[in-house]
Amino acid sequence: MPITLITGPHQSGKSRRLWERLRAEPPGAAVLVRPVAGLPAELVRQVHAWTGPGLIPPVWSLAELVERCAAGAGELMGTASDGLLTHLLRGWARRGLRGPWASLAEFRATGRELAELCRRLDDHDVGAAELATAARAMASREPRLAAVAQDIAAARGHVDGLLARRTLMLPGARLRALAAGGGAPAVAGIYIDDFQAFSPGELALLRALGERRTLVIAAVDDARLGADASPAARLRAALPGASEERLGGVHPRAPHAPGARTLLAGALAEGHRVDAQAAGCYRYRDAAHAGRAIAAWLRRAGVAPAQATLVVRAADAEALALADALRAAEVPISGTFQVPLLGTAAGGRLAALATFCRSGDWAAFLDLVERLDAEAPPLRLPDLRGPWARLPVDAALAQIAALADQGVAAGWGWQEPDRARPWLTATLAWLRAWRKKLGKGGHAAEPGADVRAGAGSAWWDGFAAQARALDLDDGGSGALATLAEWSALQPVGAEDLDELLAAARVPVVRDGGPGALVVSDAVRGRIWPRAVVLLHGLEHGRWPAQAAGGALLPADERRALAAALGRDVYDDAGRAAGEVGALLAAMGRATARVVLGIPCGEREPCAWLGTLADQLGWQLEDLRAAAGDEAVPGAPLGPGDSQGAHERALWGSAPGSPSFTFRVPPCAPQLLGLKASALGSVYRDGFALVCDRLALGEPLSDLERRDEGNALHQLLARLAPHPAASWPHVLGELLRVWVADAPDALVAGERARLARRVTATMAGESASAADALSHEAEVRVDIRIPVPGHEPLALRGSIDRLDTQPDGTVRLVDYKRGSLTALRSALDEERDGQLLAYLLGAEAKGLAPASAYYLGLGDGRRAGWGGVPTLKKGLPVLTDGVPLAELERLAGGLGSAIAALAAGTAHADPDGRSASEYAPLARLDEQRLDQGGGDLDAAEGGGDG
Repeated sequence: MPITLITGPHQSGKSRRLWERLRAEPPGAAVLVRPVAGLPAELVRQVHAWTGPGLIPPVWSLAELVERCAAGAGELMGTASDGLLTHLLRGWARRGLRGPWASLAEFRATGRELAELCRRLDDHDVGAAELATAARAMASREPRLAAVAQDIAAARGHVDGLLARRTLMLPGARLRALAAGGGAPAVAGIYIDDFQAFSPGELALLRALGERRTLVIAAVDDARLGADASPAARLRAALPGASEERLGGVHPRAPHAPGARTLLAGALAEGHRVDAQAAGCYRYRDAAHAGRAIAAWLRRAGVAPAQATLVVRAADAEALALADALRAAEVPISGTFQVPLLGTAAGGRLAALATFCRSGDWAAFLDLVERLDAEAPPLRLPDLRGPWARLPVDAALAQIAALADQGVAAGWGWQEPDRARPWLTATLAWLRAWRKKLGKGGHAAEPGADVRAGAGSAWWDGFAAQARALDLDDGGSGALATLAEWSALQPVGAEDLDELLAAARVPVVRDGGPGALVVSDAVRGRIWPRAVVLLHGLEHGRWPAQAAGGALLPADERRALAAALGRDVYDDAGRAAGEVGALLAAMGRATARVVLGIPCGEREPCAWLGTLADQLGWQLEDLRAAAGDEAVPGAPLGPGDSQGAHERALWGSAPGSPSFTFRVPPCAPQLLGLKASALGSVYRDGFALVCDRLALGEPLSDLERRDEGNALHQLLARLAPHPAASWPHVLGELLRVWVADAPDALVAGERARLARRVTATMAGESASAADALSHEAEVRVDIRIPVPGHEPLALRGSIDRLDTQPDGTVRLVDYKRGSLTALRSALDEERDGQLLAYLLGAEAKGLAPASAYYLGLGDGRRAGWGGVPTLKKGLPVLTDGVPLAELERLAGGLGSAIAALAAGTAHADPDGRSASEYAPLARLDEQRLDQGGGDLDAAEGGGDG
């Protein structure tokens, strides 16, 4: 059977052409496959506009296609979910890991990451034989990774053995089995549309279907998505011999105004200029702010809500908060949002029951019965916690009975207007009735007993029995049924329930009627053409979402493993390109104007937004700094409530950063793994240093951004041999090559934008450095920092540039790609360690430092020590930095901070980093943060962030 690819850039008419071919099929002979089942009314109208009236073929989801293939092959296997794999591997990891990962086996995240790794290996069909071959290949040069490969093979074997007993398979293995077994649905033609990416297993199934059925696939083919990363490129490689129908640019009958058409065609194209009349923007700090800002923009622009679509990265709880903020600003909203189950009444009841079954104490009992009974007792239950919150329920009830009888119990008194205390007596009767209904109550383990996965069957049995007796629902999330299925394979523990409840999502619908503003999910949803499309959530790392780093396999080890296996199982290029494609597709639905949300405050814009703003001639940094400009009349909370005092206070507030203090394993200063370039983190984020030491830091770092910064530093180092006056010319040549070597259009656009700023900065820097006799780059220095109670800490550092001046003194320069705001604050607060260390190293080298400063490559700003050169009216002048006379005193303060970290006190004040990013590491099973084991308690805010 033939396979046909319909390819082309966004809005080139791929879906139109696919539907023309689909509707030419005889009735019942073909089906359409989309990411989700069902045919929205908007699509039905659009299809009739394309191809006229008539019958619409059946529409399947990809999951339904897979199950129909299984039915055709007589295959009855099920698919193991990521949650089930995590459940199976968490308990096994504590006893099954033998290599370098054994020290991390107690971490809650370990089971999750092992499950992710097993699923990816399965997707790429990497089996035990290949892992054994990789282990042998790495045994001599990578002994640690060879041991890791053995752990991976053991984990895969454990999972496969358990699944085989329950007629379950890993997702990729099941797809390959269906492809090999000849299963196919009972239709002649399969038409596939709206997919942004396919997994290797899905591609294998499509290749097999193409041998037995007519297969037509519409796929994006756009150079802006990166080389070999667009869906069409991957389909060509996976489906050799497929014929292709290639479409050109934007379809001539597409309903786009000329401005919107050029905006779509130019997105991410380097050096492209776009008519700004086709674009608009609003600025925001958070969901409440964004709701008012969007409402204000709609009113100013005269756009009715029914003419616009608001596209969010994911229709989640944050998007629901945005939608409700718009409703408060009197904008009708329609959309379906996936919100956390724990944020609903059903989720709260399940969580309260779980806590009661685990602890069985009085406080948990009160919380549970308050959630279960809609009829409130005469008294507020929190008033009855008293000093016996941690007592068993029966003991606490005895204290309440004494209160009702005598008015005093355990030194705790109770007063009511009536001395008979009828309120307390009635509440006691209500509590006793619930106590009887709950039976023995919690199934808490004895003190010190293990209630984790593998040892918690009694706990789980009690929870399941209580849930059935109380007839608790799970909000439609299927959490209870999932737990029951898991328990059939191995005992369910408290961690399984916690993670499942935290991950479960339930839909919440907002229906504002036919005149509403539609809120659509960019990746999972389908956006229909409207006059205006508003793109929200354009923060760095979200459009597109960058691949999340893991704790078990840092980037360098992933590369080594990929080299040994002959493929990179963590290859996310297709997924990332799919998300960029979803973004471009969303923008392409605007028939008149695209409106961009500009994130302000601590939210960082993504590279795509920066590139498009540059094409429009917008100064992105200036826009981000003026978030308060959106606070205008016309965006009220309600009737007559515009620009109230509370609104001005909300819009003018500056967001704060979370702050924690953790108790961590003590060690010698030499074992802290400190680097001279990161000494400022000792003050600001010591916890991140601990995570790095335990190989857990990668999820908190943006590796792509760091690699880009390293490449730029290497490029600037090549300027040192040249006279300062020639730097702008030499740099221009170097930057042109740097931009041309970008791996894809997204990076190229960001590099081009940054290159112009770096050129302007270094032109000013060449004037400031013209008086130097010589310049050196990457100067290595030895640093010794006095640490109280220990030997001096010896480090080595590399100074980006060192200028020798006519009087024999030297000037130290450290380049920074990002903003200097945090570094300026650190210098003012005497909490900066990097330049301080370089100054100590320069003095130890026998040099005479006169100044040292950071240079912001993006804006040319400077901050540092001694006389810092700046340009005023084109002439270099000196401004005062931190006095060099303070060097010895501040070095002592840095040594004291290092001594505190070595003693086990780690502070975290993540600038621009949310508490949720720390949560997987800060939680640490609420117990451990040490490769050697042992229980440690987190202080001041705790390990749960």
